[in-house]
Formats: sequence, structure tokens, C-alpha cells
Amino acid sequence: MVLELLATVEADVTVDADFEDGSVEVIVDDFDGFDEEWSEIYRELEDAEAVNAVYDRLKAEALSVDGDFYRYFHFDGFTVCWGYASMDV
Repeated sequence: MVLELLATVEADVTVDADFEDGSVEVIVDDFDGFDEEWSEIYRELEDAEAVNAVYDRLKAEALSVDGDFYRYFHFDGFTVCWGYASMDV
């Protein structure tokens, strides 16, 4: 269910699932690099409402949620880590 949900926003997120350790990393692709003056260039999401809806659904369906910088949605047998590309700059 989670991977199918994430596939609905594949134009705006990168998903890395490791089925051996039960982790799914989701990075919202909101950063597009640097300009000639090394200022950050942010990428406008193709469907920000859909990305927010997926986040809200994960939050509602998870057994528990924690984390301050990255959000961790804990499900039965796996955890989804949600972050933004701009957070790693």
C-alpha cells in the first residue's frame, strides 16, 4: 500500500526501499541546485497538494510517528523516513 501510494507522486519524490531491513526512504525533490552565484535554486513541485496528501495519509496510517528534522512513519515491519532534498544543502 505504501509503495503504491508513493508511486502516485513519483514526479516529485525519490523513493529508496530496502526490503531486507524494512526501510523506505522518501526524499521530496524540492531542490534543483545552485545558480552562478551559489544561491540555492528551489524546484517547484509538479503536484504539491498530492505530495502533502501522501504525507498526511502516511501520518494517519502509521502506527507511530517521530523525528524532528526527518519524519519517521513506523508501520508493522517497516519504517518510512520522509525528508526534503533542500534539507541536505
